[in-house]
Amino acid sequence: MKAWWQRRSVRFRLALWYAAATALVLIAFAWFVYEVIEHRLGAEIDRQLRIDFDLIEAQLGIDPQGKVRWNVRGSHGDEGFARISAWFDVWSENRELLLRHWPVPEENIKDALPPPQNATLKFMTVELEPGLFVRVMERPGRVQGRSVIIRVFRDETEMRRTLSEIVEVSVLGFPLAVALAAIGGYLVATRSLAPLDAMARQARRITSESLSKRLPNPNPNNELGRLAAVFNETLTRLEASFAELQRFTADASHELRSPLTALRAVGEVALRNGNDPAMLRDTIASMLEEAQRLTDLVDALLTLARMDSTKTETARGEVNIAGLLEEIRDQFEVLAAEKGQTLAVTSDPNVTVQADRTLLRLALVNLVHNAIQHSPSNSQISLTAAERAGKTEISVKDSGVGIAPEYHDKIFDRFFRVDKARSRTREGGVGLGLAIAKRAVERNGGRIIVES
Repeated sequence: MKAWWQRRSVRFRLALWYAAATALVLIAFAWFVYEVIEHRLGAEIDRQLRIDFDLIEAQLGIDPQGKVRWNVRGSHGDEGFARISAWFDVWSENRELLLRHWPVPEENIKDALPPPQNATLKFMTVELEPGLFVRVMERPGRVQGRSVIIRVFRDETEMRRTLSEIVEVSVLGFPLAVALAAIGGYLVATRSLAPLDAMARQARRITSESLSKRLPNPNPNNELGRLAAVFNETLTRLEASFAELQRFTADASHELRSPLTALRAVGEVALRNGNDPAMLRDTIASMLEEAQRLTDLVDALLTLARMDSTKTETARGEVNIAGLLEEIRDQFEVLAAEKGQTLAVTSDPNVTVQADRTLLRLALVNLVHNAIQHSPSNSQISLTAAERAGKTEISVKDSGVGIAPEYHDKIFDRFFRVDKARSRTREGGVGLGLAIAKRAVERNGGRIIVES
């Protein structure tokens, strides 16, 4: 049953829910109306019985023989009208029948009611014969000073007919109301889900080549509109990711093709002029240089891929920043000396952070290497660390030409270079160092910024 239900469409299930809810509401309402009407009609009959009791008690008397008699006569001197309008019997305290005034002759009474059991006020409903229900009230009374028990009757036929008609109308109208609710629910669900169908059709047409398309959103204020807005925001991010991936792929292909082209070119030259040992040594050196560029590029790409694919938290520990900066200074001291540059470290020896030391070192290595590449000869590169406002701030400062403000956010993009002319020179790298530094800092919960 559950599998069958799950295979049904949403509009079909909503229509069934509407029908079921309507059925429950109708049943509850019909039951409530029936109970209210039955109570009101029953209360009205009981009120009439009390009035009848007062009228009957006032019209009872005792004849000279000591028998209880009914003093009311009809307009023509008979009891015809009186018999129809008054239905009662009178009992003594000893449960002896003193007077019976029923709307049928004595000989036609088949099953008379038993005598009253006690002299208290009592209401009850009895079935005198099949289909004939009467409401009965028993109550102590007095006839010319004599204590009696008067039993008054009222026919419930009209009341029961009215209740039966209510039940019939409810039973006949119930299926129609449920069917109309199901049809109406289906139409309302169809109309309400129409935007969802439109979104589904549009979503089927969106591919990796058409990510600029968006889902229709005629009403952004309702639930479906908010859903469409979320999907459109996702598509926007996905489009940006695809564009970034395409640009990254194109840039990576370009960067890989350049050293490969250089390797092929110098190799072909060596094959044509392979008799000169000096020229062969220069060719091999050039090929090794291009191979190293390829190795650096692949290593950088693998580093970024590993950081992007790792979802778990980094293994952080306490890192002494002063010791880390001095370690990096020692590593790059020879490279900086080739350009007459000096590396200066300024840090409180007690400054520590909770970080992944490997990733933090990778970020600083890329920043220092970038500073050495783009700083002029005979300049100083400063590495400082200090505590400010409860946070640790590490800075790498060089004396380069600076970066225009419009490039401040772009320099951390992969393969981005401010100066395109030095993309593939000895001075230029592969355009991934700052991207690696940014990703490494963010993996440690930090933030990297540029000031020029």
